[in-house]
Amino acid sequence: MNPTARRWAQAWTIPIIVLILWEATTRAGLLDPRFFPPLSDIVATAADELINGRLGLDVVLTLQRLLIAFALAAVLGVAIGVASGRWRTVELLIRPVTDTLYPLPKIALLPLFIIIVGRGEVAYIITAFATAFFQIIISTRGSVRDVPTDLIEAGRNFGATGTRFFTRLLFPAIAPGLLNGLRLGMATCLITLIAAEFVGAEFGLGAMIRRAGQQFAVEEVYAGILLTGLLGLLITLVFRIVTPIVLPGQRRAKRRAGAPAA
Repeated sequence: MNPTARRWAQAWTIPIIVLILWEATTRAGLLDPRFFPPLSDIVATAADELINGRLGLDVVLTLQRLLIAFALAAVLGVAIGVASGRWRTVELLIRPVTDTLYPLPKIALLPLFIIIVGRGEVAYIITAFATAFFQIIISTRGSVRDVPTDLIEAGRNFGATGTRFFTRLLFPAIAPGLLNGLRLGMATCLITLIAAEFVGAEFGLGAMIRRAGQQFAVEEVYAGILLTGLLGLLITLVFRIVTPIVLPGQRRAKRRAGAPAA
């Protein structure tokens, strides 16, 4: 077995075992199917709702809100994070705000956003945006601060000034931490968005889970939870695919580190 296949096998062994045990124990009657329906029934319900129900619309709306909120948070969060990491004056202006608002559960701001902009797409997107925004600012600022001073001075000596300082030196240096911060920002953005939909939306995965719970449709509740988890997994997989493309040198270094000594 090649190293890649072996890593995938190791990563998925426990999840596959859990899924098999879930199916087997529910089919055997060891778990109450009223509360723990068989996994195959959950998958069948999700497929039927996607094809014949309105779950497809719920998924599309959640993805649309997620992408808009994350795109805005990424652009603004990276810009402010880099500025506050590079210039002390900007940090002194921004840090009290981020330190105060970052720990605040952003779902608590949803009623305020609804009062200001009304119930609808803007309120849910702003709520999700706020979560990712502060996460990305803090992660980006930390990555900028971690760039060695010697590297910055060496880059300047070789002509990395002005725009070239950012494009040729700073962003390549912070790329690993930046990508990790963006991944975490998108994941937390999804968490808050599902919560916002659960509280106030008519459509979306969060709203679908709430509707199913109100109707005691247990299989549909699990289907919504399953699709939300798959979205989170998709986010991680996308960043795992993008990272070696953006950072080919890091991939080569890992290969050299794993190569047997001659």
